[in-house]
Amino acid sequence: MAITLKAYADSGLTTELLKLSVNQKVDGSTGPVDTVIYIGSVEVSKKFEAASSPGVDQIVLSIADANPGDGHEATEVKLALSSGGLDSATAGASLNLGTQLLSGVANALPVHVRVQDATATLGVSTELSLATNNLQELSV
Repeated sequence: MAITLKAYADSGLTTELLKLSVNQKVDGSTGPVDTVIYIGSVEVSKKFEAASSPGVDQIVLSIADANPGDGHEATEVKLALSSGGLDSATAGASLNLGTQLLSGVANALPVHVRVQDATATLGVSTELSLATNNLQELSV
């Protein structure tokens, strides 16, 4: 069974985030672009935990790079649980989301994202994506 925990573009969990679109100027003058995504599930009465040690190990969100060394790198992205946390976040580092997440719109977890383009290349890049560690989904 597929895990129903997903990334969304809105706090109401109505628009699943299939890709993160960030527009930046080719000359690099845009600077970093900040946005917020939401991690959650619209399912009722579910909880999510790390499969490795449920309720003990962290649920970890990371930036996956399908083509390391080519195109954009995971180090162009920072993740944080608050906008203020982006300044001290380590570029490319994973983010601990807690030992348990609950389903439902009220429990949507905002994740702040900062993207700093290091390529100065015009085009659409799809090599970066979000990933979590292995999770289990349980009824509560």
